Formats: sequence, C-alpha cells, structure tokens
Amino acid sequence: MRVLAIFSSTIGKKFLVALTGLFMVVFLLLHLAGNLEIFSGQDAVNQYAAFLRTMPKVLWAFRIALIVAVVLHIYLTISLTTRNQNARKERYHLKRSRKATLSSRTMMLSGLTILAFVCYHLSHYTLGITNPEFMALTDAHGRHDVYNMMVMGFRNPLISGFYILAQILLAFHLSHGVSSTARTLGVSSAVLYDNIRVLGFIFAFVIAVLYISIPLSVLLGIVPVVS
Repeated sequence: MRVLAIFSSTIGKKFLVALTGLFMVVFLLLHLAGNLEIFSGQDAVNQYAAFLRTMPKVLWAFRIALIVAVVLHIYLTISLTTRNQNARKERYHLKRSRKATLSSRTMMLSGLTILAFVCYHLSHYTLGITNPEFMALTDAHGRHDVYNMMVMGFRNPLISGFYILAQILLAFHLSHGVSSTARTLGVSSAVLYDNIRVLGFIFAFVIAVLYISIPLSVLLGIVPVVS
C-alpha cells in the first residue's frame, strides 16, 4: 500500500514518466540500429530479422512492454497535467507563458500521435494486418524478406509521410522529455540544466534525422526493391 501511495503522488508519477520514457529511448536506439541495416542491403536486414525470430518470447515481451510503457507514459502525463490545472483555483485574467517551448506545448499531441504510430507500425510490419501480402515475402535463402517488406511499405508516400511526421513529433517530445527528466531528478543548476536541454535537443534531432533517412531514401530511390 505504501508503494502505491508513493507512485500515486506527484513525485512518484513524475518518476514513472521518466522511467517509462527512458525505456522507450532504449527501445528507439535498439530499433534504430536494426532499421539502419537497410543501408547495408537485403542480406544484412534479413539476417538480422532471422536472428530476432530465434527468440520470439523475448521479442514479444519487449513489444508488449513497449506498448504498456507508451500507454502508461501518456496516462501519467495526462494525469499530471490535469492535477496541475485543478490545483489552480483562480485563473489569471492575463495568461502569461513561462517561456513555454513548442515541444512542451505539443507534448499531448505528440504523445498520442506516437501511440497511434506504434500501433500502426506493429499492424503494418509485425502483424501483417494492413498488408498481409508482405508476410509471404521470402528471399533467395528462404528467409522472411523484411528488406523488401520495408521498401515496398515506404514506397507509399502516405505511409512514409505518416512515419516522418511521427518522427518529427517524437523529436519534439523527446527533447522536452530530457529537460523534464532533469528537473524531476533534481537538477537545480541553471547552467547544468541548460546544457542538458541543449544536449537533449541535439540527441532528439539526430535520432529523428536517422529515422527519417530510411523512408526518405526509399522515396528517392536510393534504397530500391531487390527482385
């Protein structure tokens, strides 16, 4: 009961927001490393995918944990926002922004968009719901042809556009998340906080650019379908 009381408090919820955020960052980095294999060619991608298929329980446990983390992250963020708004018994006639950044003002939108993207991404490439024909693709070695599946998917401008939009919103979300986590962990030095904020922006920007480079390369024909 004491543990529940701690995590139902504002500090506890902020800690869980930071913790779930950290888990998602780890996933982003691991997922990015695998996705960038597309620039190494069909064999590299399919070999990597075949390796992941040798441990399905671990893979699905990670996917489920990701969905839980995203949902919990959004729920707690909404809960904290609502609590802060309810704590204000009187509203100022003149609203003054405390230098709110674009990333902080779009946290709710970016979070919900990212959740929608994760669900669609799993339906598209993992579960084969949106394009079941992709699941039957095989390469010359009889392996699931993940490379061509990715390329054929990203050749659709609407899918690539949604992917790119999600990455841009993710960059805003991640940038603000890094600075918020620093506050949650008690960083009080203005100089240190500003340095963390800048590093967070650079980190989010690099991650977004690398992710966006994949569908963009497909649309530009740099990464072609292999017959």
